[in-house]
Amino acid sequence: MKGPFLLNCEENILGRDPACQVVLVLPPVSRRHAAIRHDQHGFYLCDLGSANGTTLNGAPVGEKTLKMTQGDVIVLAGAATLYFELTPQGDGLLTLASGVWIDAASREVYVDGCLVDPPLSPAQFTLLDALYQANGQLLSRSEIIAAVWPGVDPAGVSDEAVDGLVKRLRQRMRGAQETELLQSVRGRGLRLVR
Repeated sequence: MKGPFLLNCEENILGRDPACQVVLVLPPVSRRHAAIRHDQHGFYLCDLGSANGTTLNGAPVGEKTLKMTQGDVIVLAGAATLYFELTPQGDGLLTLASGVWIDAASREVYVDGCLVDPPLSPAQFTLLDALYQANGQLLSRSEIIAAVWPGVDPAGVSDEAVDGLVKRLRQRMRGAQETELLQSVRGRGLRLVR
């Protein structure tokens, strides 16, 4: 699922269905979500009636068919970001953006489009969700304690408990991706690098 994906058919379907040319196994992505069509005039993007929509460079595609150009950004269902490039041979190429996506309803976590399995523990998920909601901002130790152990006196939560939770979450996230997603800033806090 990581790509890059070569668009070498006249019609390339993007979606969760294994029969798609570009398979993106993320819950909000429809089975047959969008299509990129290619003819002698270029590449064209259309939404296939997906449940959660498609955008091209931030604009909703809707029922339109839009011509694509070098450097375009496609977002499917707000969950999968793809970059469109033209190869020197004139073929289309899609590259999946890296990052974390959380399905709050199912409590599933995806890193670079891959499900983190087995699932995170409740405390790990709560910490990751708090970092995700912080949108790249640092969370202090006291903010982490308030998020993970609400209603508990912060003095009753040891540094070892917080450090151990961060260490276990970091190991789980590292197993899903080569780069470090959790960044510690000494004396200030922790952030999720998206």
